[in-house]
Amino acid sequence: MEKNKRRGFLKSALGVGAGTTMASMAAAAATSGREKAPGGTRLGNLYFSSGLTGVRPEARKDPLAFGGDIKEQTHNILKAHKKNLEEIGSSLENVLKVTVFLADVKTEKAAMNEVYAQYFPKNAPSRSAVGVEFPDTATRVEIELVAWVP
Repeated sequence: MEKNKRRGFLKSALGVGAGTTMASMAAAAATSGREKAPGGTRLGNLYFSSGLTGVRPEARKDPLAFGGDIKEQTHNILKAHKKNLEEIGSSLENVLKVTVFLADVKTEKAAMNEVYAQYFPKNAPSRSAVGVEFPDTATRVEIELVAWVP
């Protein structure tokens, strides 16, 4: 039963009809259904964002400039994701999965969570948060997401 539900969801997400095989769904996904979208890629009714960072613009030019703290960067990122989703006719309420990459997961996750909860106050999407080493010292957080587009 679970397998049929998943196939049904995939068919509706890709906009393909009954009697479609998994191979033809994969072919549809690889060709006709994929299109560029603001900040990511759209595949049928699914949107896959790129990872966004919220570093202050001046820190991108000057490596010694302050890039903003974890809260500021999280706000900047989630505002950008919200804007991108609205441009394609979706919203943060339709986010299915979020992946958060943190420069210091041990000490900054709680502060990031405070801001995150403001954007996902109820029925928050599934989320993973992992510690990473960014190539620069200004970036504290990067966030990517998957959303449904009605």
